[in-house]
Amino acid sequence: MLDAAISLCYYNVPNYVTVLIINKVVKYGRIVCGLFRAMNRFGKLRIGELFSDMTKSDGMMLWAISQLNQEKNNGRATVSELAEKLHTQNSAVSRTLKNLEDHGWICRMTDPKDRRNTCVALTESVEDMQQNMTCTLQEFGRAVISQMDEQDLKKLIVCLDELYDIAAEEIEKRSMRNRKEGQHGKDF
Repeated sequence: MLDAAISLCYYNVPNYVTVLIINKVVKYGRIVCGLFRAMNRFGKLRIGELFSDMTKSDGMMLWAISQLNQEKNNGRATVSELAEKLHTQNSAVSRTLKNLEDHGWICRMTDPKDRRNTCVALTESVEDMQQNMTCTLQEFGRAVISQMDEQDLKKLIVCLDELYDIAAEEIEKRSMRNRKEGQHGKDF
């Protein structure tokens, strides 16, 4: 749209039209920037400070292991499954698993079905710790949420869900277009 405004300036289209278009571009630019800034702030919250001996990576990995093991009906998560769930590389997963193993929170074993894979299980000590963490997070959540209007929160949830669906659909459209055109990641 900014290109259109620049073209209008070049072809001497009346100034007020150009100003309206530029204002719209600026307005939406501010909205997009504000939205991403607000979402980014949540990523920077230092939730880990609620728990002493654990990094954010440790917490995310323990959560992913727990989730995958539940999804597999007490099966064991593999390194590649954890990497996929956390959208990261196997090497990053392995580094975090080493730290968790050093703390005694997980144990790793060779997959009996496929000896090339390593399976991960939580130890009993971490299962107790997870229950305490869950209680702490629930208390924290209640304390934060109680300071907001319930109707505003419900609207926010609906809006965020809708925004997510729209963003996911737009990513899919652009991804399909890029595949057709033979481009990979050229939107950035």
